[in-house]
Amino acid sequence: MFLKSLDIFGFKSFADRTTIEFSDGISALLGPNGCGKSNVVDAIKWVVGEQSAKSLRAETMEGIIFNGTETRKALSVAEVTITISNESGTLPLDVPEVAIKRRLYRSGESEYYINGRLAKLKEVRELFWDTGIGKSAYSVMEQGKIDQILSSKPEDRRYLFEEAAGITKHKVRVREAETKLVRTEENMRQIEAVLAEVKHSHDSLKRQADKTIAYRELKDGIFELDRDVYLLRLRQFIRDKDRHDAEFEKKKNERESLKAESESLTASMTESIDLVNEMEGQLVEKQKTLYGLAVEKNGAEKHRSLLADRLRELKSKLEQLELRARSIQEKIDALREEEGDKEAELSEYRQRLKETERHIDEFESSIKAAGLTLRGNDQEAARCAASIKQVEQEIAEARLVLDSLTEAIVQELDARLKETGYSSVERQNLEADIRSILERTRARLDSRATLLEDITRSISFSGKAPGDFSSSLLKTAEELKLASGSLVELGGTFDRYREATPSFLDEFLSPEGIITRKRSIDADIGAKLRTIETLKASIDSLGEENRALSIKIEGWRKTLEDARLAKTRVQTQMAGAEEALAVFRREIAGQEATLRDHEAEVFAESRRAEELRQEIAQVDAELAEIEVEGKALASEMDRLEKAIAGKNEELGERRKEAGRLADRIQAVQSELETIHLSIAQNETEIKNIKENFLELYSRDLGEYEERMFELRSPVAELRERLSAMRTRLKDLGSVNLMAPEEYKEVKERYDFLSEQMADLVKARDDLKQITDEIRNESAELFLDTYNKIKKNFHNMFRRLFGGGRAELRLSDSDHVLESGIEILAQPPGKKLEVISLLSGGEKTLTAIALLFATYMVKPSPFCFLDEIDAALDEANVNRFVNLLREFSRSSQFIVITHNKKTVSGADTLLGVTMEESGVTKAIALKLQRHQGGDASLAIPKPEEFEEEEVEYESGRELAPEPKNEEVVPDA
Repeated sequence: MFLKSLDIFGFKSFADRTTIEFSDGISALLGPNGCGKSNVVDAIKWVVGEQSAKSLRAETMEGIIFNGTETRKALSVAEVTITISNESGTLPLDVPEVAIKRRLYRSGESEYYINGRLAKLKEVRELFWDTGIGKSAYSVMEQGKIDQILSSKPEDRRYLFEEAAGITKHKVRVREAETKLVRTEENMRQIEAVLAEVKHSHDSLKRQADKTIAYRELKDGIFELDRDVYLLRLRQFIRDKDRHDAEFEKKKNERESLKAESESLTASMTESIDLVNEMEGQLVEKQKTLYGLAVEKNGAEKHRSLLADRLRELKSKLEQLELRARSIQEKIDALREEEGDKEAELSEYRQRLKETERHIDEFESSIKAAGLTLRGNDQEAARCAASIKQVEQEIAEARLVLDSLTEAIVQELDARLKETGYSSVERQNLEADIRSILERTRARLDSRATLLEDITRSISFSGKAPGDFSSSLLKTAEELKLASGSLVELGGTFDRYREATPSFLDEFLSPEGIITRKRSIDADIGAKLRTIETLKASIDSLGEENRALSIKIEGWRKTLEDARLAKTRVQTQMAGAEEALAVFRREIAGQEATLRDHEAEVFAESRRAEELRQEIAQVDAELAEIEVEGKALASEMDRLEKAIAGKNEELGERRKEAGRLADRIQAVQSELETIHLSIAQNETEIKNIKENFLELYSRDLGEYEERMFELRSPVAELRERLSAMRTRLKDLGSVNLMAPEEYKEVKERYDFLSEQMADLVKARDDLKQITDEIRNESAELFLDTYNKIKKNFHNMFRRLFGGGRAELRLSDSDHVLESGIEILAQPPGKKLEVISLLSGGEKTLTAIALLFATYMVKPSPFCFLDEIDAALDEANVNRFVNLLREFSRSSQFIVITHNKKTVSGADTLLGVTMEESGVTKAIALKLQRHQGGDASLAIPKPEEFEEEEVEYESGRELAPEPKNEEVVPDA
């Protein structure tokens, strides 16, 4: 596995798409300082997942995108692709080549591709796990990274050993497992809270359900016992009737026998006896009917009592149902009130969102309008700058004309003075005065012209504030006024010659004269000064307006950002309110469905209660009819008894005659009547028992006839047990008949939550076990790799330094996975000390020793070395190059260097240059080796070296080094 090519476009200084081809072995990347060599290293780090802009030497991640030059526009995207040979199968992809591409847009959007397929950053990082390649691996070594390894805290050096040990993926898995563990424990806390609340309802309903079940069991037991009592009574009455029927037949036969015997004796009394018998038969029938009415009344009264009991039970059940319905209705009313509150809250959020969006639109419009005004002001300032430049040109032209006129005045004046007889000395003095004034005026004009040029340039580059421009312009105006005063002084000098040269002054002061022209130029300069004043006022006004607008824009932007944050908060609150409102509505719908079920049941039970009331009223009416009929029968029986008594008196004599037979017949007849009455009574009782059972339980007692003859318990015992059950039923008090069904629903939810809790507990325990297993495995891998690197580091250090000692120590050997790693070094002839006390060259050699000690355990497929040989002297560079060539058999090295010795050890030379300013270009270089001609580039053979064993114990001091080893000067 090795790096085949690097394709860069838009990354830092690579404005054009550039492809760099690499070969195995050692490649040297050459180029002048500042041409973009380190950008190649940054591109490698960036494409394999580096997320720190600071690590890439940029302020922000968007700063790595080509930002343009004076001749090129900025690009909107940066793209880097590396192609890796995977013929060895090191990477977990079944392809001979793997292309990794990263693309970044100025919008901040970033993309990753693996062999043209869109991928995630996590996939890219997992691809390079345990290969030594990655943003924190040792495949890229820079001078700053060497300093970081040597100067950072012991804990910060762990990444090098962790990558070599191949536990990076284990650490990621541990972090993922710990994240899942935190989520699992949070879910456990939430379910535990809900489970506690549900358990409270579960326990309460369980008690109510148990009570209801006991109530139902008692009701069933009472039914069975009461049924058995009815069956025993029915059995007794049936047996009594059968016995009475047999007795009746026996007595009837006896009576017939007696009648036959007494026929002769009673012939004369037959008619009377028949009449008496008829009347007595009527009386018996009346008696039977009266007894039947009594039995019927008793049954009706019992039936009414049963109906009243059932009506009371129905009333109790209705009260419970109505109480439950009121509870549900109150809950619905409360939910509807909360629903209304949530709707009002949601409406308020919508209004606030609408108002916030309106403010955002207003602020954006204001900022846009202010921006247009600022651009207009900038254009106006540019126009003022152009005007100032024009004024400067005109003043320069006026200065040239003024110089010409002044020279003419001096020459003419000198000639006239000669004519008027002024001495040469006087003329020279006057001429000196005139020229002094002219020189001062010219110097002031020159300095002000230069100042005007500076002001014009400043305006064109917008490098000064409008206030600075106005100040400079004001100073210019003052200087020009001084120049004008000098010209006035010059005019006064001319006045001194008025008497001596009247004709000269007339000529110079005439409308066509030089002085008149000079004054015209003075007037023109004054006008230009006023123009400058006007421009200064305009620039001051524009500056003030721009500053005010800038302050307003800054305030609007801050307010706009606050408004956008407020909008986001309102949207979040709206989402929460809408979700809560949906929950309330679902709860209301469920409660309303339950209420409808209760109302339907209340309606059905109310109808049943009304039917019972009607049936009770019907029984009361029947009882009244029985009472009336009983009174009528009693009256009729009294009449019959009186009539029979009268007849008996008439037949008294004949009865006496009938003697014994009549008495006997009468006794038998009485017995027959008694038996017949008992039979009727038995039949009535049997009928009432069946009817009462049917009314009470809506079942036919005949269904249990088989059980009737199987019962062996006495009635008293059954009645005693029945009384005890009814007492227990009464002791239960009020019962929630719906509790078992409600308990079933709550129990299902409680069981579901309990199962969820058990699953979460198991998942938590599994995650903890997995985390512990991964940690143990990671600790073993790390410690094994650490000990190997420790041994290799000591021997590699001795090899590079020609002796000495080097040691790695775990700062906390009890916690291997968190322990820092201390580095101690003892160059030849020095004491064992921490690496921070070493010289720069010694530090570099120590870092190189650690790097190659790591490579001996876990070599990276390729490695970029960015000028790490800069601090090494020639002898140590030779050792460094020998190591590169030795390790190039298993790894590919790309070395950025300026050292000829390092370059001479390379197999391939690559170059980058900057033909165009700010744009890096890659060039191909041909490798030309000297055939024994340049001794300075010769690489000495590796020195003889004998490895030493190192104990695998951290924190133990090394034995003092032998004193006879060769001492090598500091690098």
